[in-house]
Amino acid sequence: MTSPKPANIAIVGAGLIGRRHIQHVRDEPQANLVAIVEPTPAGKEVASSVGVPCYASVDDLLAAHERGEIRIDGAIVGTPTHTHIQLAIQFIKAGVHVLVEKPVALTAKEGEALMEALKAFDGKTKVLVGQHRRFNPFIIALKAALDSGKLGTVLGMQGTWAVRKGPSEYYTGWHATRSQGGGTISINMIHDMDLLRHLMGDMESVFCLEGNRTRGLEVEETGGFVMKFKSGAVGTFFFSDAAASPFCFEGATGENPDVVGKAYGRDIYHVFGTKGTISLPSLLLHYYPTQNPIPVSNSISNKAGQTDNWLFRMAEDDEYARMAADLVDKPPFTLQLRHFVRVVNGQEEPNCSAEEGWKSVRAVEALTESMVGREEVRL
Repeated sequence: MTSPKPANIAIVGAGLIGRRHIQHVRDEPQANLVAIVEPTPAGKEVASSVGVPCYASVDDLLAAHERGEIRIDGAIVGTPTHTHIQLAIQFIKAGVHVLVEKPVALTAKEGEALMEALKAFDGKTKVLVGQHRRFNPFIIALKAALDSGKLGTVLGMQGTWAVRKGPSEYYTGWHATRSQGGGTISINMIHDMDLLRHLMGDMESVFCLEGNRTRGLEVEETGGFVMKFKSGAVGTFFFSDAAASPFCFEGATGENPDVVGKAYGRDIYHVFGTKGTISLPSLLLHYYPTQNPIPVSNSISNKAGQTDNWLFRMAEDDEYARMAADLVDKPPFTLQLRHFVRVVNGQEEPNCSAEEGWKSVRAVEALTESMVGREEVRL
């Protein structure tokens, strides 16, 4: 693949996530930071520190773009979720490709407006939803393993996301005051639901049950759900932000160094197939070897000659762990940004399109609907 030409990128939002994007764009040879949009005084300070103009609104930025004062190839929106759709539609209408932070919308209903806007402009402007975990080296390797067919027919999966958050994370702000939307489903499961769909395909239905509430708040802390995928595979998942546990994506993969500790390398996902099983993040593939199969016991009689069953020892292969190790020095945000540049240059389609982002929001909504209604919800 030829190297894409550098893309001129504007960052909308100079908060925590916006500043993270600003740094990644500045560090990336394939991208040029050309502007920041931020209405607060902090915006001008940040823009001045990196030597680019600051605009008070997207309207002002696009007006300057139209006048030829600045050229924008793509924009990254890192603002509060309730603004995502409106801002993305502005860029679509202006013909500027856009990366929108996840979740793409507060609700699936709200997200429909974005897809309608894309259809109205013939899909010429691309929207990439910032599900950066799709670019995590462990996820890239696991996706490659599943796509390779080495697991045979994928039958199902098990997953866990469990941590214990402190009072500063659940007794303050909207976490504590909102009856819906402040619990772990809306805050944390958007990541895992997107990864489950990315790895296993679209979901057909979910059935979610709530666990204990230990903090006296009107939001869920703990739950478990069963899911069925359109492929026919099934799965189970346990989630909690009140459990003393190292089994979370952030710690297991080392994505967040603040929560790693002894969590690094602890498997949190297991995907099962007719020819093998693979776990994340160890990425060990367990399978029955076709050459020199070893029986569990010398007394085993195998008159049929079949050796791919539980009466024979399984082998281990860390091919995909080695693949992930080759990628580990490239942060997911860097890989996501490079992908966005290729999308801007017409070399690739979005890894997580607007529709994909919408489906993940809908899947999270279905969890809440099922938990409240205590019934299976079809997607």
